[in-house]
Amino acid sequence: MNSDDAAPGAEPGPDGLAGRPSRARYDRVRTALDRKWRRRDPQPERMLRELVDALWDAFEGGGWTWCGAWQVGPDGRTLTPSRAFPAAASAAPSSGPLFDALAAASTARGPGAIAVPVADKDGRVWAALEVKSSSDFDDMDARWLERLVKPFGDAPGAGPR
Repeated sequence: MNSDDAAPGAEPGPDGLAGRPSRARYDRVRTALDRKWRRRDPQPERMLRELVDALWDAFEGGGWTWCGAWQVGPDGRTLTPSRAFPAAASAAPSSGPLFDALAAASTARGPGAIAVPVADKDGRVWAALEVKSSSDFDDMDARWLERLVKPFGDAPGAGPR
């Protein structure tokens, strides 16, 4: 994604973000979630749903075609679809960025897709955020998405129970 460039000729929308670089959208998502998460006890599964909701709301019209989360099963191998837009997939892929991100416990990108593992405070990956787009994601997108999942590792008791 050429995220640092504003859409040519776009006028600011009601939220003030249309036509602005993606980093402004990511920052707005981060600010809103920080405010919300600061006031509540950390509940990782709820936080993951809120993250997907906020990202989809901010980027749906900006080329994103899918945004969702997968939770790692107790066996460490199975993936269960969590919140997703436009709809949750029924089965996780066996290859591609999602599979690579979980295997390496680090962000992985592929053509039109990016996946970011979500870890608890002990570094155990319990979920992954996956986003698909009509164009490729760049380093800036990776850094922002990693920044947005970081609070899961900082929260006491992070990870599903």
